[in-house]
Amino acid sequence: MPWLLNEDAAMRRKLQGLVITDGTLELPVGVRFSFPEGELADQTFPLIVIERTRAQRDPRREARGRVQLGYAPEGLDAWDDMKDPSRSPYFTENPIPYLVEYQVTVMARKQSHITDLTTKLASVEYLPARFGYLEIPEDGTIRSVELSGGPEFHTGWDEYRKRLFQAVYLTQITSEVLGSVYVPTKVAEVITDLHDTQAPWPS
Repeated sequence: MPWLLNEDAAMRRKLQGLVITDGTLELPVGVRFSFPEGELADQTFPLIVIERTRAQRDPRREARGRVQLGYAPEGLDAWDDMKDPSRSPYFTENPIPYLVEYQVTVMARKQSHITDLTTKLASVEYLPARFGYLEIPEDGTIRSVELSGGPEFHTGWDEYRKRLFQAVYLTQITSEVLGSVYVPTKVAEVITDLHDTQAPWPS
């Protein structure tokens, strides 16, 4: 998948599989990308909704000229020792770094469910205040996830005036857009003796 689609899929994957308990019941937490087109009242709760809100250039990570990539871009083969990025055969020119921002909205019918989910999401595996990460299997990278806002707590109502509790997070994911990726041709031979062995031209 290309840029943005990889990040979208990874964010959804990261938040799937959560379960909360309510007495003796175990409730799976649904995850979807973008708010439902139908009525909220018809959804099954608890529910996590992910929305990509913007992507902006990140001048803090700007690089100019030829850059050696420390990972194998999607569709290209890994090299022998992937732990050593200095051995990467892949180069590009002037990659554009981005921060991709997502809003994550947690919704539940009970305040206790929101509290339980907020506690779970604070762990380093999900949406911590620091040291967050996002695995992108398509290119083998692990991206930084920065919590830029939240959780903010809200209480509202659905279309049928049934109470709906929310916790809203803003996150930023590191990414970059690449130009052409190439493998430079290795030098086959170095000639150090430039002495002319041919007879001199006649005067």
